[in-house]
Amino acid sequence: MAIKIRIAKSAKELNDVYRLRHSVYKANDFFQNTAHDYIIDLYDSVPNSINIIAYSEETAVGTMRVTLENEIGTAADESFDFTPYKDKIRQQAFDENAPPPVFASSGMLAIAEEWRNRRDVFRALLRMAVDVGHSLNVSHIIATVNASTIGIYKRLGWEILSDEIWIEEINSHIVAIATPLANMYDWAFNMLAEQKTLLDHFSGCFRWYLLDGGTTIFQQDSHGDKAYLITKGGVDIACRYKENAELLSLAKLGPGDMFGELSLIDEAPRSASATTIGNTELLVIDRETFWQKIQENATYLRDLMEILSKRLRSADERALLYAYASLEERMAYFTKSLRQSAMIDPKNPNQRIAKVTTTDFASMALATPEEAEAHLAKLEAQNLIKRSKHAITFVEKD
Repeated sequence: MAIKIRIAKSAKELNDVYRLRHSVYKANDFFQNTAHDYIIDLYDSVPNSINIIAYSEETAVGTMRVTLENEIGTAADESFDFTPYKDKIRQQAFDENAPPPVFASSGMLAIAEEWRNRRDVFRALLRMAVDVGHSLNVSHIIATVNASTIGIYKRLGWEILSDEIWIEEINSHIVAIATPLANMYDWAFNMLAEQKTLLDHFSGCFRWYLLDGGTTIFQQDSHGDKAYLITKGGVDIACRYKENAELLSLAKLGPGDMFGELSLIDEAPRSASATTIGNTELLVIDRETFWQKIQENATYLRDLMEILSKRLRSADERALLYAYASLEERMAYFTKSLRQSAMIDPKNPNQRIAKVTTTDFASMALATPEEAEAHLAKLEAQNLIKRSKHAITFVEKD
């Protein structure tokens, strides 16, 4: 199963957005007075109003909208007066001699019923919305959300600006919320800290893929035009040196790793196959978009060459490691690698956080889960790391 999320641009994609809104909202008794089988409003027609759509195969399963503030405000301003909040943020920026804030609203979230309990769909839509906001230089996001979903936003650290408000038009209670975009950007992309330059250059151009374990992303000798960044899960890179030969694993990649990037440069066949290890999430950029951005700013090509150079050196190191290193040496190497790429904990500068699970670590090091568990448990007993379900925290010694 694959879910692919992108910005809706074509007539079909926008039509799917409007009709998915209708089917989801009507099924939940919202927008009962609409006379059509689609829902569209004024803010779908203003500049810098961007709809995001998620597909499972050819079926639309989720959508969300980002609207940059303009002369008539944002879609969220229709249901709540955000003026006091905006004035407060503007005054703070003035007092700190900072640039004026840029506001945008997120909303029109609709996820088909059979996908609603898949938290990764909502998270991926929200992450793409954050990336879109980043591409528009947004500083703060405002929103009015269904009161029944407020717990999600509280856990993400959004500021609650109102009690529940009944909106007759949509037949539901809403709550007004807001957050600095920087907070959400850190949540969405902290696993890609080493790829910040790439993220900044191509912000608003990525697609997001959600893939099941064992999914073939591409095969050796196939022609490709996409590069991939892993945000969650893992990918096995493997090849056959000749037809019918044994498949050789070249690398086990994890969050923060990039692969397939040579297909942005040339049209040569893929030199290896890529298969997901467990449920995996990927950021994707295609060759056409890449070269459009290069033509806008030639320095992007230089930056990519630096990224490719580092990537190739890393690939050489890993190839030698997998071929000749012992289990202990592999686990030590990837422990060091994770520590170097981990994000500084904003709450404790003496800690660095890597969004990697024990299973992810085992895949990278070609270790069994039991071997990885024993290695990490030993480090934990030495107070060198802390572990949670989804992350490894490295503790800096004084």
